Amino acid sequence: MKRETELLHRGDRRAEWHGALNPPVVHASLYSFESLQQYLDTVEGRLEHYVYGRSGNPTTRVLEEKIAFLEKAEDALALSSGMAAITATLLALLQTGDHLLVVSCVYGPVRTFCDTTLHKLGIETEYFRPQEAADLSARLKPNTRLIYLESPGSLTFDIQDLRAAARLAHEHGLVTLMDNSWATPLYQNPIELGIDLVLHSGTKYIAGHSDLLLGLVAGPRSLMKPIRRMANQLGSALAPDDAYLAIRGLRTLAVRMERHQASALKVARWLQTRPEVREVLHPGLETFPGYNLAKTQMSGYSGLFSFRLQPRDRAARHRFVDATLKLFHLGYSWGGYESLIMPTITHARDNPALRAELGIDDDTYRLSIGLEDPDDLIAVLEEALAAWAGGTG
Repeated sequence: MKRETELLHRGDRRAEWHGALNPPVVHASLYSFESLQQYLDTVEGRLEHYVYGRSGNPTTRVLEEKIAFLEKAEDALALSSGMAAITATLLALLQTGDHLLVVSCVYGPVRTFCDTTLHKLGIETEYFRPQEAADLSARLKPNTRLIYLESPGSLTFDIQDLRAAARLAHEHGLVTLMDNSWATPLYQNPIELGIDLVLHSGTKYIAGHSDLLLGLVAGPRSLMKPIRRMANQLGSALAPDDAYLAIRGLRTLAVRMERHQASALKVARWLQTRPEVREVLHPGLETFPGYNLAKTQMSGYSGLFSFRLQPRDRAARHRFVDATLKLFHLGYSWGGYESLIMPTITHARDNPALRAELGIDDDTYRLSIGLEDPDDLIAVLEEALAAWAGGTG
């Protein structure tokens, strides 16, 4: 049975749900026990039984089983946001005196968390360039504990060599952690490549409708146990209503990703033909620096990519972005049904060295291609490029 088919039914218990095709949304803050012995068996670890809403919910568990299946992991945990998943994982696995290696193209709030909260806890974070993932041996220290990857990155889409990073980590007893939000488990399975733990901002493609916040982490039970404990302490539980919406999103994930992929590639290839465009950053394009490596790690592509226009002035940038808003939306996040545009003019504004390293300038834009007809999106972008070219900028 193909994964797309099994996903639709994995974790479902329709006999328990009185024949309902969808799981019930269990609204419960606490769960009672039938006897003192059942209570003691649960508390002392001999019996699995729901105890309190912060530590588990039947609706949420269905979602977790589906994610573990998709990521080919022993276990998965759903939390209240992507950052909840990231912070709970890092706090669970690191302690004062540890050294953490993080890819430099990491999601911005992760860098902030490492440079502030982890720094205050006495945990050292060192950043490495994406291409260094092929051999991080020179970066290792006696106290290195964890390697954090994000491939592709979510702004310039840098590809890291996951197999090489995992191999080195295992040789030295390190944990590898990878954000797989861009490709989704349908198009990339880091655990199969040797990565220990996989993270997702399920807010993006897994939910798919821009109507909930969701974080996910999947991996071996030995690592998931302390992460679950930390998430429970932090109060990062996902609401059952949001778990239900995420399960609904998984029902259509395969068909949505096919559309996102095809439409984004069509728009990206059209942008490549335009003289106004300096470069298109999409891992599925043969011209992309990490294209060959990406082909060995991913089976498909999502709808998120960036491009660089020729340098112009502030007025030209405003004309361009405002003209795209006929169909695109200007806003954070990505992976929903709607197409978005995000200028990178404000990204890492207080860190010019990082902007230079990532190749970000004020004429770089990120597109999240939604489920609209790509020809309509191209038509709007063509009008926007005409507006950009107008005036004296």
